[in-house]
Amino acid sequence: MDKIFHLQLFAEDSAAEEAGVTAPDAGERQDFESLIRGPYKADFEARVQKILEGRLRGLKRENQTLRDAVDERQRTAKAAFAALERGADEVRAVYPAFDWQREVEGGEFARLIAAGVSPRTAYEVVHREEILRAAMAYAAHQTAQHTARSAAAGARRAAENGRRSAAVSRSDPRHLTSGELADIRRRVMDGEKIRF
Repeated sequence: MDKIFHLQLFAEDSAAEEAGVTAPDAGERQDFESLIRGPYKADFEARVQKILEGRLRGLKRENQTLRDAVDERQRTAKAAFAALERGADEVRAVYPAFDWQREVEGGEFARLIAAGVSPRTAYEVVHREEILRAAMAYAAHQTAQHTARSAAAGARRAAENGRRSAAVSRSDPRHLTSGELADIRRRVMDGEKIRF
């Protein structure tokens, strides 16, 4: 094993001698410095200047590309913000209690908006329970009003005799008083259908 190791070292030394590879000494380094300061000064400076100009052009192109990207992002952000403002106005028209600042601070609304959901849909998702409760209360109120009007209309009917239905008599609208007309108008505004 020892023999193989010595042969390997011998082979490496001979290969280095054959190639003529030697480490640069201080004298050669000094010669290069004197050449770039002396007879090749203009060539060296021109070469360095060309390299610097190339790099500077590359940096200018890169900076312009970055500026264009920033401008595009700003335009996109402005367009998105304008769309959100229009969406906020739409939500406010349907839901007067809508407060943009409060909704964004809530978290879920902001996450939905960031995901691309329209402001109205995001508001309805976040406040679905409140909206459902309000709709149910409105429906109950309308039903109560309609029931009360129906009961009042039934109380005004003439009492029936036995099992026979009451005689149908049609009133002439020309002979109604202004109070009766006002009552009919109010009932029509509440959705009731009036027949004569």
